[in-house]
Amino acid sequence: MTTTPLPQLKEIKDLYAGLVGRACTAVPAGGLMTPETKGLVVATYLSNRGQVEAVVAVDVPLGAYLGASIGLMPPGPAKDAAADGRLSDVLLENVSEVLNVTAGLFNTEDAPHLVLADVFDSTRAALPGTAVSFLRSTGRRVDATVDVAGYGGGAYTVVLR
Repeated sequence: MTTTPLPQLKEIKDLYAGLVGRACTAVPAGGLMTPETKGLVVATYLSNRGQVEAVVAVDVPLGAYLGASIGLMPPGPAKDAAADGRLSDVLLENVSEVLNVTAGLFNTEDAPHLVLADVFDSTRAALPGTAVSFLRSTGRRVDATVDVAGYGGGAYTVVLR
């Protein structure tokens, strides 16, 4: 069995474009997302060994835009949430579903099967230690800016064990 593959920007863009039914872009970010980044939604992914193998984090603006676009909501509420720095319960639920589908980026033949374990919103409670450790890692990671056509964009990070 090989290690979990680090997704390429094209794979990230294609997954989200197909999921929300809108053009998306994914380009390298200018810096790293850290646990100190204000307003994060962080998903942890477990292997069949019960161990966290991956973390995906989006900032509140991107969470709002992905959540609104998958829910077929107009851009206005997402832009309001991005400006306020806080997701509504509906937007958090919707972006959690997007993060659930994101597990597909990791599940390739010969790699450990990963499933979504938890989604954390740093505007509602402190991030757990595991998520913090992953976000501080400079190892196997992709930091990007993802944009959803007609909505907007924000910061996106994948970190693997």
